[in-house]
Amino acid sequence: MPQLQIYLTETSPVSHELAEGKTSIGRVEDNMIRVDDPSVSSRHAEIVFDGELFHLHDLGSTNGTFVNGEQVSDAVLSAGDEIRFGAVSSVFEGIIETPAGDAQPLPESSAPAAPVANRSAVPENFVSSSPVPRNASKRDVLGIAAIAAGIIALLAAAAAAAMALTMTV
Repeated sequence: MPQLQIYLTETSPVSHELAEGKTSIGRVEDNMIRVDDPSVSSRHAEIVFDGELFHLHDLGSTNGTFVNGEQVSDAVLSAGDEIRFGAVSSVFEGIIETPAGDAQPLPESSAPAAPVANRSAVPENFVSSSPVPRNASKRDVLGIAAIAAGIIALLAAAAAAAMALTMTV
């Protein structure tokens, strides 16, 4: 059964079996694989099995999805591919072949598919690839100038109206 091993710490990966169809990956609870890390988007990516191949699709994530070090929006996965969701590393383990006599059905389970990740170790040289800076508080100089010009124009119009009223009386 194909798996995605997510490395939330340096030493112990969390393995997730990939289901047929779509497997969603992200930070919010309605994803099939939930990764609670600030560098992972709410709905970060999905892995789709079309019957023959596994396709990885980035869902417009803020910090990007990378396969073997290259940022991708769509990719076909191969066994051993290193995938990064934001700052969280993982490895795609392809279909594991077993001899015909050794195959066993998967056990039924009522428990959740995998434990929820609480946090990951962020590398010290991590740089966000987001085009939008976080917590940027820049002043809009042109907007402030336009508002000031509008206020001055209103005051000038009011002064002109007041002068016109005093001259006609």
